[in-house]
Amino acid sequence: MTNAQQSRGFTLVELLVVIAIIGILVALLLPAVQSAREAARRASCQNNLRQVAIAMHSHNDAQGHLPSGGWGYVWTGDADRGSGRRQPGGWAFCILPYLEQTSLNQLGRGASEQQKRVLAAEVASTPIASLNCPSRRALGLYPYGGSHEVRNAEPAEMVFKTDYGANAGDLVIGDLGPETLADAENGVYDWKNTADATGIFYPRSEIRLARITDGTSDTYLVGEKRCLIEGSDWGDDQHAFLGHGNDTARYTSLDLPPAVDGQTAGHKQFGSSHTAGCYFAFADSSVRLIAYDIDPEIHRRYGNRSDGLLLE
Repeated sequence: MTNAQQSRGFTLVELLVVIAIIGILVALLLPAVQSAREAARRASCQNNLRQVAIAMHSHNDAQGHLPSGGWGYVWTGDADRGSGRRQPGGWAFCILPYLEQTSLNQLGRGASEQQKRVLAAEVASTPIASLNCPSRRALGLYPYGGSHEVRNAEPAEMVFKTDYGANAGDLVIGDLGPETLADAENGVYDWKNTADATGIFYPRSEIRLARITDGTSDTYLVGEKRCLIEGSDWGDDQHAFLGHGNDTARYTSLDLPPAVDGQTAGHKQFGSSHTAGCYFAFADSSVRLIAYDIDPEIHRRYGNRSDGLLLE
């Protein structure tokens, strides 16, 4: 006769209790994990904006002015046209050499116009980590949804979209630019007057840091864009390297306060997918979180480089 006893297994009740305990632990830990991940994404976003600001300062030191806002959103960067008034591409294209992307900025240099068109589409389809906010979307390519064809590039179905917009000030000024490069050179095209532009980036801008007379610590340089959560967004349907437009610049007028991403259109506003506010790189290269409930007048003044009004 043996004294060995058969081992007893879990009862159904005990198993259910264990599963319930595991479920409770997961429910308790998951928010903490998600919070830690979002904190890391916010930190990455802040660092990206700081890198953009530093690149813009480097451009100012090398070229004598900050990157140009470009021509209009139907034009993209051209490797043979510098980084000032003659450059149809916008600020993101102009700072590529200062983000360790010189080869991308110079792609197509000296090539035929047709070769340039093909290579410009390649540039549009190249992701740049420093121009991406990981809280909104993963670094990658997204469908091009613009209703206008880019005049100096072949169509690209999948493109890189930036999450950041340059400070265009508190006065909305737009200009598509000429139909052809020849029209830009021979005086046929009548460029829009930008003498009243209040921001740092606008069509064909060449603003020096010294012209930010309200102080670099009190003036936005570049910030996060507000976007639609779903559906077509006129401020996020093209790519990062185009000239001046809602995909690459945003405004600070009183009727355009910063706002969290939402279901309604807001393609001229700053904003973000962060819950508390959106990040801005100021013209002194500092990065700060601006709350969505900021006084609209203060927000407007931050966008105006030289109105002479003090910020308290």
